Amino acid sequence: MLNPLSVAEDEDAVAVAATDAVDEAEDETEVVDPLRQQEPLLTLSLERPQVLPRDHRKGECRNRPSHIGHIPELRDTISRFTDTLLTATPAIPGLDSTIVIPPRRLHFTLGVMSLDLEQPSENSEERESGHVGASAWKISKTLEAARGLLREVKPKIIEILGEEKLRVSLDSMCIMPPERGDQERAHVMWIGPADGDGVKKFKQVAHLVVKSFKQAGLLVAEDRPLKLHCTVLNTIYRKPRTKARVPFSYPSVLASEAVKTICVQKGVVDAAQTGKPKEGPVHVNFGEWDLNEIQICEMGSWGPEGEYVAVARQSLIS
Repeated sequence: MLNPLSVAEDEDAVAVAATDAVDEAEDETEVVDPLRQQEPLLTLSLERPQVLPRDHRKGECRNRPSHIGHIPELRDTISRFTDTLLTATPAIPGLDSTIVIPPRRLHFTLGVMSLDLEQPSENSEERESGHVGASAWKISKTLEAARGLLREVKPKIIEILGEEKLRVSLDSMCIMPPERGDQERAHVMWIGPADGDGVKKFKQVAHLVVKSFKQAGLLVAEDRPLKLHCTVLNTIYRKPRTKARVPFSYPSVLASEAVKTICVQKGVVDAAQTGKPKEGPVHVNFGEWDLNEIQICEMGSWGPEGEYVAVARQSLIS
């Protein structure tokens, strides 16, 4: 989400090294702080994207808005890709429909927030004196405070973008560090923007928002760097649940016909089919998209179309 969320499950129990904070945030096992019971993620939305067709580099691009009531082209593209993975012959070891993230829930997560249900209240002495101490009001961690901060950061975002829209190419695909370093034991596969000049403003906006919310004390502290990506497969959602997470074979994914349809990097499929799968991100093409708003969404929520439920939105249209 920069768009939605749920609280993390203990990743150490499944021996997956360096699992990204975003995917921990997507684990649906809720852990609730008794003092803070609203835990949304700060996100940039892919909810109303505009796709640039595959041939946009030839100067033939046409912006085509997609609508909530219809199946957007991105969701359709992702669905075709994952459906083809699920019907691969031979079957991809460990792949199951329950680990596929519904396209309606695609998002870039910026962080997890832990918000107070009410404004912090002053103590009795402060009430009697009419003076509210700094300790009582130095940080307001309410949803309303978060909404206000979203409004405050918009002009700064517009300043970064200038006359441009916030746009991102989904042209990179990879997995989070697999179990025991073995690509045959992958747990999370993602797509996102490749490193380079094309993602510079996207990163600037993301880091601006994260910095602003951190300074306001609204983000849960994370030691790991921000990794902008959309999760496509995650074994944490496998059903029925097992005591230990069951991995899937990433080399088999790379060797599949599904990857042939979206991969623009030569030799990836052939290398995987010969038992030498590529290390690192693979260059793919899932289109280029406009990100039109930032959302704060409720963790683990499901809207009528399977989307995360937004509790706050801020348009990025100037």
